[in-house]
Amino acid sequence: MKSKLFGIAAALVKGRKYTLALVGAQLVYLAYKYMQERKVKSLRGK
Repeated sequence: MKSKLFGIAAALVKGRKYTLALVGAQLVYLAYKYMQERKVKSLRGK
């Protein structure tokens, strides 16, 4: 189990740029989704 984690950690360090890009994309997507939901809720509320 530990060796697997170390392997993942090494991969993350090697591809830090890629992981940062993925995390950033995920955050943007979540924020967008959240805003869409709020828009729908505010429209329904009126």
